[in-house]
Amino acid sequence: MTLEEFGYSNWYAGQIDSEAEGNLTVARVTAIHKGECEVSDGEATHPAKMTGRMRHQAKSKLDYPTVGDWVLVKDFESEERIGRITRVLDRQSELKRKSAGRTTRYQLIAANIDTAFIMQALGPGYNLKRLERYLVMVNESGIEPVVLLSKTDLLSPEELGFCMAEIEERMPGVQIFPFSNHDKEGLEPVMDLFEPTKTYCIIGISGVGKTTLLNNLLGEEDYLFTLPVRESDGKGVHSTTWRELITLENGAHVVDTPGMRELGNLDVDEGIGETFDDILQLAAQCKFNDCSHVNTKGCAVIHAVETGALSEARYTNYVRLIKEAAFHEQSALEKRDQDRKLSRFYRSTQSQSRKLKGDGS
Repeated sequence: MTLEEFGYSNWYAGQIDSEAEGNLTVARVTAIHKGECEVSDGEATHPAKMTGRMRHQAKSKLDYPTVGDWVLVKDFESEERIGRITRVLDRQSELKRKSAGRTTRYQLIAANIDTAFIMQALGPGYNLKRLERYLVMVNESGIEPVVLLSKTDLLSPEELGFCMAEIEERMPGVQIFPFSNHDKEGLEPVMDLFEPTKTYCIIGISGVGKTTLLNNLLGEEDYLFTLPVRESDGKGVHSTTWRELITLENGAHVVDTPGMRELGNLDVDEGIGETFDDILQLAAQCKFNDCSHVNTKGCAVIHAVETGALSEARYTNYVRLIKEAAFHEQSALEKRDQDRKLSRFYRSTQSQSRKLKGDGS
């Protein structure tokens, strides 16, 4: 496989100083294992680590190599020593999330992704709010989102139609593909989405069928280890313990990621703005420029909810994500004070929701 078939392009090549770095190997990070990388030039794969200088100069973990990165490696083919990563080339996209806990540090999940398939299982684990949160994260990352609805065999055609309509209303313009790993219904159109030289990721909580889908794409039932789903809530346990880049038979590349338990928001203007573009257009009509869209006179957004032009559920989730995003960006001292204010805000939102329901009756 050539570098170009591996996803390499002139955009990356233009970043390399041929005189100073011409003796280094261009490679792509294919896996991360507890701080050590596996890198490939398309023909061979070798272990590699960052140089001490690169680690020292890194401002945060976001500067460390991640799956999908293009890197320059010294001693790539050496049998005596592990390869040394001297530089990470600029990324075209970054998929990242807030680290578990209450700090504002972020974890880089993968880089240079063309399309992110947001996978949501139908049945007991179905959660539209969670799906919307994933969409915000993908939009923040500058990656094209596509929604995959798995386990359609658990629903009747009427129930599936209702879910599709609900998602289309809450996420206008996003492509949606329903399918079943069990009876293979709708699987072929999903497989056709994976194009040669392009890089994809499949994200969603454990148990939605990510690994089973990859096994179907690879044509090998047990290539990737899968674990059963809890019947009580439709949730699964983590069958992928590290991130790796897999190349399909047709030449498409897929980053396999663990299920994500916590999602944070990074940029209110970009991610939430793209996901809730219809609400931002309404907000431009508000009487006051600093309108909070909660208990505010002259608010065009609240008026749209009252008249039925905007879904109340979509409005409530939008306001919640806006407030949570602002909360995540605060310092630790600010958060302690804001905890109480955020609790009062949620009560205010619930009160506003009850009021809207009462006005509509």
